[in-house]
Formats: sequence, structure tokens, C-alpha cells
Amino acid sequence: MILKVKQLIEAISGATLQGNRELLEKEVDTALTDSRSLLSPTDTVFFALKTDTGDGHNYIEQLYTEGVRVFVAMPDRVSHVHDDALWIFTEDPLGALQSVGKLIRTMHSVPVIGITGSKGKTVLKEMLNMLLTPLIPTAVSPRSWNSQLGLPLSMWEFDKVFKTELGVFEAGISHTGEMSRLYEILRPSIGIFTELTDEHERGFSSLEEKCREKCVLFGDSEIVYALHDDRFKKVFSTLYPDKQLEICEDYHDICRRVARHLGVSDEYLEQAINKLPVLSSRIDYSETADSTQVALDRLTCDLPSIRTALDDLRRRVSSDVAKVVVIGDLICPKEYEKEYYFELEKVLSDYGVSSVMSVGAKSGRFVREFATPRDRHISADIEELRHYLSDKPVYDKAIYINGQPKSAFFELYSWLSSHRNVTQLEINLDSIAANLRHYRSLVPYETGLIGMVKASAYGCGAVEVSRTLQDAGADMIAVAVVDEGVELRRAGVSVPIMVLDPWCENMRAIFAYNLHPTLIDADSNILDQLEKAADSQGVEQIMVHVKLDTGMHRVGLSEDEIPAFVELLKKHPRIRVATVFSHLATADCEDLNDYTEGQLSLFHKMSTALTDGLGYGVKRHILNTAGVTRYGRKHVYELARIGIGLYGISPLGEDDCANLRPVARLRSRVIAVRHYPAGTCVGYGCNGHLDKPSIIGTVPIGYADGIDRRLGNGRCSFMVNGHACPTVGNICMDLCMIDLTDCPDAYNAEVEIFGPDASIERIAEILGTIPYEVLARVSPRVKRVYFRE
Repeated sequence: MILKVKQLIEAISGATLQGNRELLEKEVDTALTDSRSLLSPTDTVFFALKTDTGDGHNYIEQLYTEGVRVFVAMPDRVSHVHDDALWIFTEDPLGALQSVGKLIRTMHSVPVIGITGSKGKTVLKEMLNMLLTPLIPTAVSPRSWNSQLGLPLSMWEFDKVFKTELGVFEAGISHTGEMSRLYEILRPSIGIFTELTDEHERGFSSLEEKCREKCVLFGDSEIVYALHDDRFKKVFSTLYPDKQLEICEDYHDICRRVARHLGVSDEYLEQAINKLPVLSSRIDYSETADSTQVALDRLTCDLPSIRTALDDLRRRVSSDVAKVVVIGDLICPKEYEKEYYFELEKVLSDYGVSSVMSVGAKSGRFVREFATPRDRHISADIEELRHYLSDKPVYDKAIYINGQPKSAFFELYSWLSSHRNVTQLEINLDSIAANLRHYRSLVPYETGLIGMVKASAYGCGAVEVSRTLQDAGADMIAVAVVDEGVELRRAGVSVPIMVLDPWCENMRAIFAYNLHPTLIDADSNILDQLEKAADSQGVEQIMVHVKLDTGMHRVGLSEDEIPAFVELLKKHPRIRVATVFSHLATADCEDLNDYTEGQLSLFHKMSTALTDGLGYGVKRHILNTAGVTRYGRKHVYELARIGIGLYGISPLGEDDCANLRPVARLRSRVIAVRHYPAGTCVGYGCNGHLDKPSIIGTVPIGYADGIDRRLGNGRCSFMVNGHACPTVGNICMDLCMIDLTDCPDAYNAEVEIFGPDASIERIAEILGTIPYEVLARVSPRVKRVYFRE
């Protein structure tokens, strides 16, 4: 959407102007809220938003330096007003963005479909996109942009490449009162309600209240389509007794009926409906043995999906990594194909793509005419591309893959990712971000959060997890040893990194990679070594953390050592304490509350003595995951540390896990199936003795992958096709056997060792340990696969 700046101002109630008024006639086509997504500064208006995870006002100077000249901001948050920029001041930049979204909607009298529900919004939107866009120039919200921020940004998709004749947008809420603002922006003429579940239920007093809130979206809808749900029908009929409601069988039926309502012919529908896949908004990320990042986009192959995915990929890899795009035929209106592919070429150029490989007749025809990137390859199908790539190995690149049919492009992704080992640990990065937000909600707004990523992020992969935490607004990252911090810095992680281990053989690495070490005692030799290492790197000020022993009795200063430690620091004025902290030994033990309270009290006393002695402000933190859950409002300081909770595991037990989203899923496959008579012995030592005719499956995962031998001989079961299949015989180094007698058609079936359908807590209980250990012991040779929804 292209708007003149003066149109923006007219839409924003109560805005005041300062700066270069000549820019009022300037045209902009991009509303930016995240400085990392900047592409074309001269065509951009930046909305500086203050959120739970950050403050956009902190990035205004950077964006000004990069060429942005139109800003919407809060007047008291702008430190310097440049005269050659135009400043649109308002106390509510998010409200301003929503008002502009409302303006864009009023400029278009075309039919607009609004989709809401507890889940399935993005999937259904993309199914409609695939069905309707080839016939009708359609604007859609990118990926899952459906929130108070996402929906107004989505409005800018109107007239992006072609004159929009239809809009398909989704609206999502998590609290009462939110839908009315989305309704004012969207005002859909056609409504769709997907499903009513307990997703985000904590923001509502009941499911009925949530349903009523979602139904606010349909105030202007002439017709509403929904799946069968008596609760929804009752609420909808009460609110809108005169509106037409059509109950549909499934998502395909909704698509069919909506298309007919819009005048699409039955002849086209008969051919197209059955070909519609049930899509996913997920992007899978994997790293090959030769350090190539491979991303598979499971969403529609269209410009909004590609744009947002490439933006995400750009953040994940350093700027010097070559970016390669493998793409199929784009979903677009036939009469606008030339314009659509021209825009694709621009998108690839904007995101620094060095090579494009097209698969399919249509894309090949247009990609062949691209001026940039110069490196292009045209293939008729995936098999031809695989043959081409088999002779041209790719190293140290980032490859983005998107196209239809998804099955073929998934095969390419698997082949490129070297998934020869079918055993994988899947990590849901969105769940990590969601868990961080959950713990942020348990402490005051001003309290910062430290994400614990030691031991390779508890086995989940420190680089990917740290990037995710950084994007989600973590204030600091904590690692155990210097080498872990160096790895993160080399991967582009820029937030402050705290090193918990006080010992380091090569202190120069601490300063070379801007890491902050921890001090645990009054050792003048350590301080001298720090200063010497800092001198070698030209570092003036040395930032450190100080550990206090309040009852854990592992490491840290005792109360009587603090005066001497303060005096020692005063002799080393270059060394400045960033934080002082301690660790709770019994926060997860409700029967030891007195001990925990004693630690909290002692920490307050000791940390106060330290900061008073130093004479300057020092941030403090003692609460860990369990501590935040139990004491987040009572004993809180400037920071808190979140560890195992980030990974969807509560140290307080499974009951508390209801507030968390699962993160890790360890899975493999059945690679062999054999029928054996009663009396057969299976595995080492003949320990697996079959007392009846049985079907035994072999799974390529063993104790070298992190499956403890004590889980063998039926002590544990793994999930196959919804069946719990017990282990048979001893766990081997690389393999294990399971009983498939009650599980038909299991050859090549997926086996879930732990995950959403098989809790990691049950394995920990069998082993007499904690879930932390089970997760952290998954071997590095098990392939980590990362994805986002």
C-alpha cells in the first residue's frame, strides 16, 4: 500500500508535528516496527512501539543514520529531533498504527474475509489464498500476523503488487476487549470461525466469554461460516439473530462455500478443492555437516510468505553468508504474473539473495528473465534439481526452500539437510519465546530476564535458542564456560553474555568476545589476570558478576568475606560489578520453604552490603525458574534467571507445566519389523524373552544417543501410531527393540521417545532423576531440527 505522509497524519487523532514539513507530500509503502527488518529507508515510516520485550524508541537514532526520515513516536521518548526528518508525535504509537490500518481498510470497498477462532486461522487463510488468488487478486495477512500489531501491519498488503479485489485476513486475541480494536480495523464482509478450544484461555473468565469476544469480529459480516460447535452456535445466534450462519464439515468445505459465495464456478472448484493441501505455518531449520543452513517453508509459495521468511532467515545468519532461494511456481493471479515475478526479483535483491533456483514451468519462464541475482538455475522438477546439486555441493550457505507440492520440496530439504540419521530432536523455537513471555508475566514489568543456555541450552542447541531469546527480548544470556560464550558471539548473538564459571585458561577470549566473567572469592590473582588480559585487548572497563553463597554451598562469597572483597575491588577501579547474584537450593521444595526464605533474606542483606560498599548501583538476581513461579512478586530484584522452564519443563512438576508450551521432541523411526514365536530371546544376554508370539521393531537410537540402558527390558515404552510400545531386551549402543504386537502397520512408522505425546517426566521418574538430565544427555550426534510456526 502506498500512502502520502499527510494521509497518515490525518488518520492519527491528536498527533503533533515537528521537523521537515516538506515530507508531508512524500509517499511511503512500508510501516516498520522492528528495526532489524529495514529494507528501503526512504519508503519507510517507523512506528516506535514500547512493548514487554523492548522499546522501539531506542532504535530511532540507528534508523535515522540508515536513512529513515518519517517517525511516529512518543514525544518524551525522543532524545534528539533532527530537523530534516518529520516527527509525528503521539502518546500511543500502536494506536496510531491501528488508525492507519483502519484508514487503509476504508480506502477499499472490496470483499474482505475475516477469520478468527482458537486455532487453524493461518492454515485456513492460506488454503483460501491458494484457492482464490489465481482467480482474484487477493491481499492476505503474512503468515500469522493477526494480533493488535500484526493485523494493522497486514493492511499494508492491500495493492502491494496488483489492485486488490479481495482481502483475506485473520484476527487473533488473548484477552477480553481486544477484538473490538481489530474489528474497527478489519470490518470483514464475510466471517469465518474455525474452532473453539482452551488456547489462550487465561485471558478470559470462561470459554463462553472468549467465544463472545471473538464473535465481535462479525459485526459487519453479511454471512459467517463455521465448523460445527454447539457452544459457538449458541453464542453467535444470541449476538446476531438476524445474520446468516452456515455450518461446514471441514476446512475444505469452508473453502468451497466461500468460493461459491464469491462467484467462483463449480467447474474450477471441482478441479481445485481436492488439490488443496492442509498447510502449516511452520518453517523447519536444520544445519548440515558442512555448515549450511537449510530452511523449509511449509506455508504457501507467495510473496507475503517469502518476504517474512527471508526476513527471519536474514536475522539467523551473518551478513557474509551467501543466501540461496529454491522456489516453485508462485501463487498469483494469471493476469498479474509478470508484475508478481518482478516483485519477487525485487524481494530477492532486497534480502541479498545471491542465487535462485526455480522449479516448475511458470517460475522458470520468469526467473530466466531476472537481471538479479546473476546466479540462476532453472529445473523442470525436484528430481532434476537434485541431479544438478549432486554435482555442485553447497557449503557455508543459507538455503530457503518453498514450493508445491510440499512433499517434493520436503524431500529436497531432507536430502540437503543430510537427514540420513532418522533420529532427530525437534525444537520448537516459538515455544521457547512463548515460555519466556510466560515467565515475564510473573514478575514486574521492570524486571529483566536472563535466559540460561548452558550445556548447549540443556541439549536443545545454544545458538538457535540464544537467537530466539534475543529476538524475544531476553535481557541477558548466561552460559557455563567461556567456550560456550565464544560460540554464541561467533554466531552473531549480541545481547550481554554472562559466564558462570570463574575459571578460564585463556582470559583474553573473554574480552575478545565481549563476555562478562563471574567472581566467586576475594582472589587478587584473578583480578590481576583479568586486568592483564583486558590490556592485551585494549579494554578500558571490565564488567564482572559476583556470586554470593547464601546456602547452596557450591561457590560464592560468604557474608564475612564481603568487606575484604569490597576493599580489593576498590584497588582495581577498572573492574566494575554489573550484577550480584546467588542461587536458591530449595525453591522447588515446598516442604523447605523456611530454608528458601532464609536464603532470600540473607541475599538481601549480603547484596545490600556489597552495593553499599561499592558506592554505585548494581543489579541483583536470585530467583531461578522455580523461584520466579513461587516468589516472582514477593522477592524480586532488577533481574531473574529462567532455566529449565524455557524448555517447557517445570521444576515444580507436571501440574505447573500446563502454563508452558512443549519445546523438545525426540523421535526416530522403525527401521525393521520381525515376527518371532514364543520363547525367542531378543538382544544382548538374551534378556528379552518373549512369552508369546510377538512383532518386534528395531529403532535406530541407543545409549550413545542418550537413551539410558535402564530404560530397556520393558521398563519404558515409546509411542508408535498412538500405541505405547515397551522396550524389549537391553538398549544397545545405536539401536533398541520395541514390542509392536499391538501396533499394526508400524514399518517406517515414527517413534516418539519423548515429546507432546510421551512426557519427558515419565522417563526421568523411571530413571530416578530429573527431566533436566534426560534432555541434556541427548547426544550431539542426534540431529537437531528447529522450526517456527
